[in-house]
Formats: sequence, C-alpha cells, structure tokens
Amino acid sequence: MRVTLKSLRIVSHLIVGLFLAALVNLDGRGRFSRENLSTWWHRVLLRILDVKLEVRGTPMTGTRVIVCNHISWLDIPVVAAFEATRFVSKAEVGEWPVIGWLANAAGTFYIRRGSGGTKQLIEAIDDHLGHDSIVFFPEGTTTDGSIVLKFQPRLFATAIETQRPVQPVALRYSPAANGTKTAPFVGDDDLVSNIYRLLKNGPITAEIIYCPVISPEGFDRAALAHETHTAICLAIAPDSVRTVTPRDARKAIAA
Repeated sequence: MRVTLKSLRIVSHLIVGLFLAALVNLDGRGRFSRENLSTWWHRVLLRILDVKLEVRGTPMTGTRVIVCNHISWLDIPVVAAFEATRFVSKAEVGEWPVIGWLANAAGTFYIRRGSGGTKQLIEAIDDHLGHDSIVFFPEGTTTDGSIVLKFQPRLFATAIETQRPVQPVALRYSPAANGTKTAPFVGDDDLVSNIYRLLKNGPITAEIIYCPVISPEGFDRAALAHETHTAICLAIAPDSVRTVTPRDARKAIAA
C-alpha cells in the first residue's frame, strides 16, 4: 500500500512538472525562473522518495562550474534540490518523452557526440555563466559509488574558456535501513525498477560534500580534470586517486 500511494504521488508530481514546463515555455517575458522552479520541484520529489539531504563543506557563492561524481539518476534531483542551477547532459536526453520535456524546461545544456560538441556547448553556456552556474558529470557513466571513474576532460574546457572556478562536489548515498543499496543506477537497471526499490526499502540519505574550489588558471583541461577527480576521490573514494603520467596526460588531451 505504501509503495502504491507513493507511486501515485510521483505520477501526480510528474504532471505538475509538465504543467510547470509548459508554463516556462510559454513565458515570453521571463517572469518565471527555470532554476527556482526546478529546485522546488526536485525538493518535493525527494520528499516523496524519502531521500534526505545532508550537506557538508562550503558551497561557493557566485557563478562556478560544479563537477560531480555520478552514481544515479538521483544525482540530478539531489543537486538541483540544493542548487538553483542548470545541468549539462548528453543530447539524447532532450529527445526522451516526459524526462526530456522536463529537462528542456529546466534549461539543460546538451552536448553532442563528436569533436564539434564541446565548442558549441561553450558558446551556449558562455552568457549563462555570467550570472549562474552549471553542473556536469565527467565520468560519462554511473558507478555504485565505491569508486570514481576517470574524468573525461573535454567538458572542463567550459571552465577554462570562461575562466570560471570549478567546485568539485562529491555525492554519496546511504543504504536503506535493511542494508540494501537502493540509489545506484548501474548496469541493466531501469528507471521504474530503481524507483520501486527506493520506495519499497524506505528512507535513505544523500550526502553532498563540497570540496575546495579550484581556479582554472594555468590548467589545461586534462590537468583540471585530474585535479577535480582527485578532490572528489579524497572525499569519498581514496583508492580511486589516479597518478597521471605524461603519456596519460597526452591521451586525455586528445580525448
């Protein structure tokens, strides 16, 4: 019964989200803030899912590039519930039913596969970084949270080209009371099954750990990716810290 009632609440909340998406898209005068509406919507979603936020460290004030490790689809609601910001996502997400509509309304920036994607992304977010922040997940895939995969360097060009500081943010989820790890969204998992596990197994805590800010000055994108990766690893997965050799650096720059 508990799972059924919460599932109905999620469906109702999705309908509210679609209404807000339509409202934003029809708002030619910019009276409604995409970021603030997104923050409110994601906070309510987390309450429905029984996900409690726990924040450590010091968020930087002002515009910055926020870089996170990637564990689950929950990462976006967790960060968005605390930060009035926008996200960078693969272009395919914008074409998905419902999820894509919500992402578009939230002002998500999309990056295309291939060499031209990064240049177009930098051009798209340059003006936005003048007054607000962006978030991206440079692992390119999810893990169970016990490790942090190598960061792909190309998106770090956004920080270097715009000279905006980078704030590494480490994400970590507690298991449910019965010991089940419900948050990770990995392998052949699907969204419906993952949400069902969350609702069935009860409350969890999502931990947001703000690491010290990194200035992009003097870094190339490979070095900045490594520096950010190290900061996040030291917060949650020290065994994932990588030693970068000159050969690794050349390969990363060419990636």
